Amino acid sequence: MRVSVAIMFAAGTALIMLAGCNRNPAQPPASPQTPTATAPAPAQPPAPPPIPPATELPVNSVDSVMLSRPQDEPMAIIIHVSGTAVSAGWTGAKLAEESDGGADNSVKTYKFVATSPDMPGEDRTAQPIEAEIRVDSLSPDIKTIRIVSSTNEVSAPIAQ
Repeated sequence: MRVSVAIMFAAGTALIMLAGCNRNPAQPPASPQTPTATAPAPAQPPAPPPIPPATELPVNSVDSVMLSRPQDEPMAIIIHVSGTAVSAGWTGAKLAEESDGGADNSVKTYKFVATSPDMPGEDRTAQPIEAEIRVDSLSPDIKTIRIVSSTNEVSAPIAQ
């Protein structure tokens, strides 16, 4: 008798455990007439605007700024800038002085510009570009040089 009670107890426990495992609600079978919803395709990012040919524009980014003083004129400063153009073929890279319009008088700002290619192509592979300028006279109040591009700016302190 003890064995049959133990077997019944084990069988009952197994049935309760199996019944507790199926916790999913009853789902009606899918109707073949019900249309399936499809997610809309993600929107394509907008194409970059075309580059106007042979136009002086800010370069894409400034990567580094180096300041040095020439030995022949210790009060002058040479600003060497490297960065990237948005595509190949950019020419005439230079630093154009920006008017600060009453901003911080201790910062001198230059815009890093270059001339776009005559025949801009579809290839938008970034290309390295460099420019250098020598500034013979700089106010002693200027403590920092800031270089601005179309996507970023980099500042460098002037060593006294």
